[in-house]
Amino acid sequence: MTEPVFLDFKCPHCGEMASFPEEFAGTAQACPSCSDTLIVPRDGAAVGGTVPLPLTTPRLVLRRFTAADWKDLLAIMSDKDMFLHLDGQPLDEDQILRWLDGDPHVKLTTPNQPFHLGMQIKPDGPLIGFIALRFPENTPWQSTLTAFVNRQHQRQGFATEALKAVLIFCFDAIGLHRVAAHCSSSDPAACRLFEKAGLRREGEFRKDRWLHGAWVNTACFGMLLEDFPPLGRDRA
Repeated sequence: MTEPVFLDFKCPHCGEMASFPEEFAGTAQACPSCSDTLIVPRDGAAVGGTVPLPLTTPRLVLRRFTAADWKDLLAIMSDKDMFLHLDGQPLDEDQILRWLDGDPHVKLTTPNQPFHLGMQIKPDGPLIGFIALRFPENTPWQSTLTAFVNRQHQRQGFATEALKAVLIFCFDAIGLHRVAAHCSSSDPAACRLFEKAGLRREGEFRKDRWLHGAWVNTACFGMLLEDFPPLGRDRA
């Protein structure tokens, strides 16, 4: 059997040495010493990379939440109509504040916890929504995503613009192999959003969720690295 090849480099945060198998090149991992998130270098660099955030698009900045976002988040998440096709209930001010208090502790390498990127209108506009990435435990190089946009800013292309930037981030910056999304098939706006962003509709689970007093179907969408032409094919 061939001996596994390891990549040795310094953490960009704490300066301690880190070592990962060669197949982790280009992916986001937790530093063994400081637990901060680093990018395993592809090119034999002596120092690992950092996560390239925030992201920018022609109209938006996609960034981590701050404590000052609570009013904008409350405007989004207290709207009961946002949950017509979703599990869960509207959030109140206390719930938003507790959410923001815990959010900085979630990293890209935290399994099964949503990693949020807020959508802020350039240059200093309001936070109008967010995208959440979730990385399942024991499922390497994959993520699921969800998107929320304030209803006052829907149907203006903001969500599609943000999703396309996040897909580039997922495949190019943190080396994912697959990104998936799910929504109720009775939510045509969400289905159109994922398709506009380039995800492929892969199937539908029939009456698999009990939502607001009725069984509903779940539409499943996905994109592979090989589906995204501008990006590399290291693990295609």
